[in-house]
Amino acid sequence: MKIHEFVGKEFFRDYGIKVPPSKLFTKETMQAPFLPCVLKSQVLVGGRMKSGGVLFAETEEEFRTNLKILLKKKIKGEIPYGVLVEKKEDIEKEYYFSLFLDRNKKRITYIFSENGGIEIENRGGHISGDKDFILKKIPTEMRSVVDKLTLLFKEKDLTLLEINPFARLKNGEIYALDAVLHLDDSALFRQEWAKKFVQEKEYSFQYVELDGNIGIIGCGAGIVMATMDAVSLKGYKPADFLDLGGGADSKTTMEALKLLTSKGIKTIVMNIFGGITKCDEIANAIIEYSKSNNNVKLLVRLTGTNEEKAKKILIDNNIRYFDDMYSMIEAINGRAI
Repeated sequence: MKIHEFVGKEFFRDYGIKVPPSKLFTKETMQAPFLPCVLKSQVLVGGRMKSGGVLFAETEEEFRTNLKILLKKKIKGEIPYGVLVEKKEDIEKEYYFSLFLDRNKKRITYIFSENGGIEIENRGGHISGDKDFILKKIPTEMRSVVDKLTLLFKEKDLTLLEINPFARLKNGEIYALDAVLHLDDSALFRQEWAKKFVQEKEYSFQYVELDGNIGIIGCGAGIVMATMDAVSLKGYKPADFLDLGGGADSKTTMEALKLLTSKGIKTIVMNIFGGITKCDEIANAIIEYSKSNNNVKLLVRLTGTNEEKAKKILIDNNIRYFDDMYSMIEAINGRAI
């Protein structure tokens, strides 16, 4: 479960980690709490800065204008919970720091980079390891914070805690200027604070947005994950995890296809195993969707209940299908015939 930045910042204050003065706004106001300030849309998707979800204000007029914009602006399709307004700090150096639960090694792994800020994934210089290793590698002034972050990570049952940037200000102090926290879903029962942030299910299927450009749709978590792995092994990056679930019908399938289209996805891999799901229901949705989205490349594999009927529907409408997953994935770049 993803946690909003403003909640994470409150935790940081509670655990003695320095953050800028801030205030959450869920509606318009006439007065800025600080100037100059940073206004940050409180959404749970990545790439907020590049999507126009972070704005700055030097004057009261700029503050009111930008607050109004962000309260109404969807970021990657998500309506903001509110807008966090923070005092703009004088930054000397930006770092990256994170902790995540490494289930393979059965420990917390720490990651540090001297190159924090936007597009961190495209920058080199990352180091990772256990706490003892990372303490020897990070700047001296950051070391006292590591124990505090570790305690927070454990007590709040987190699987990820990411700060980017973790900044050294011009006065020499270290401040957390962002907060990305993921709570272990299985621990929600003992984290009472988190229950008020559990959102009603937005879609009639399971959906997680990722940072790739190849859309993935399947029926069943296992087949979706297997498809994602196969796509990744071919050098592509999945844009999502989307499980239609058992018994998915045409309406659910259309909803899923339209969602990925709204995210700008131009190639969608559909790997459908029909158990209680009827393949012909999926095929009918594909035909209807294709009528107004012929610029989207659909790669379809259908097997299971009403499979032959579904294949005839696709053939009659000049939609190609694949009999195996790997031929389908080869066709992403047009190699398969």
